[in-house]
Amino acid sequence: MAKISVLTMMVVVMGLVLATGVTCQQLSPSFYFRSCPQALPAIRSAVFSAVAREPRMGASLLRLHFHDCFVN
Repeated sequence: MAKISVLTMMVVVMGLVLATGVTCQQLSPSFYFRSCPQALPAIRSAVFSAVAREPRMGASLLRLHFHDCFVN
Protein backbone atom coordinates (compact mmCIF):
# COMPACT_ATOMS: atom_id res chain seq x y z
CA MET A 1 0.00 0.00 0.00
CA ALA A 2 2.85 2.40 0.82
CA LYS A 3 4.43 1.77 -2.58
CA ILE A 4 1.23 2.79 -4.31
CA SER A 5 1.09 6.01 -2.31
CA VAL A 6 4.71 6.90 -3.12
CA LEU A 7 4.18 6.10 -6.79
CA THR A 8 0.97 8.12 -6.88
CA MET A 9 2.70 11.06 -5.19
CA MET A 10 5.57 10.93 -7.69
CA VAL A 11 3.16 10.91 -10.63
CA VAL A 12 1.21 13.85 -9.20
CA VAL A 13 4.39 15.87 -8.57
CA MET A 14 5.74 15.15 -12.06
CA GLY A 15 2.38 16.12 -13.55
CA LEU A 16 2.41 19.42 -11.66
CA VAL A 17 5.96 20.17 -12.76
CA LEU A 18 5.10 19.50 -16.39
CA ALA A 19 1.82 21.42 -16.16
CA THR A 20 3.45 24.59 -14.87
CA GLY A 21 5.27 25.03 -18.16
CA VAL A 22 8.76 25.40 -16.76
CA THR A 23 10.94 27.01 -19.40
CA CYS A 24 14.52 28.15 -19.51
CA GLN A 25 15.72 31.09 -21.50
CA GLN A 26 19.20 32.29 -22.19
CA LEU A 27 20.51 35.66 -21.17
CA SER A 28 20.21 38.33 -23.81
CA PRO A 29 22.20 41.57 -24.15
CA SER A 30 19.07 43.19 -25.61
CA PHE A 31 16.85 42.44 -22.59
CA TYR A 32 16.52 46.10 -21.53
CA PHE A 33 16.54 47.69 -25.01
CA ARG A 34 12.82 48.53 -24.93
CA SER A 35 12.18 49.12 -21.23
CA CYS A 36 15.39 51.06 -20.51
CA PRO A 37 17.28 51.92 -23.70
CA GLN A 38 19.94 53.89 -21.81
CA ALA A 39 20.81 51.02 -19.42
CA LEU A 40 23.91 49.72 -21.21
CA PRO A 41 25.40 53.15 -21.99
CA ALA A 42 24.81 54.25 -18.38
CA ILE A 43 26.45 51.09 -17.00
CA ARG A 44 29.35 51.38 -19.45
CA SER A 45 29.92 55.01 -18.49
CA ALA A 46 29.80 54.24 -14.76
CA VAL A 47 32.23 51.33 -15.08
CA PHE A 48 34.66 53.32 -17.25
CA SER A 49 34.69 56.23 -14.83
CA ALA A 50 35.12 53.89 -11.84
CA VAL A 51 38.08 52.16 -13.51
CA ALA A 52 39.58 55.55 -14.41
CA ARG A 53 39.40 56.63 -10.75
CA GLU A 54 40.56 53.29 -9.31
CA PRO A 55 42.44 50.96 -11.70
CA ARG A 56 41.77 47.92 -9.48
CA MET A 57 38.02 48.33 -10.00
CA GLY A 58 38.10 46.23 -13.17
CA ALA A 59 39.66 43.32 -11.32
CA SER A 60 37.25 43.81 -8.43
CA LEU A 61 34.26 43.61 -10.77
CA LEU A 62 35.61 40.44 -12.37
CA ARG A 63 36.08 38.92 -8.93
CA LEU A 64 32.55 39.91 -7.97
CA HIS A 65 31.14 38.30 -11.09
CA PHE A 66 33.16 35.08 -11.20
CA HIS A 67 33.84 34.45 -7.53
CA ASP A 68 31.15 35.99 -5.37
CA CYS A 69 28.15 35.39 -7.64
CA PHE A 70 28.59 31.69 -8.36
CA VAL A 71 27.76 28.98 -5.85
CA ASN A 72 30.00 25.93 -5.95
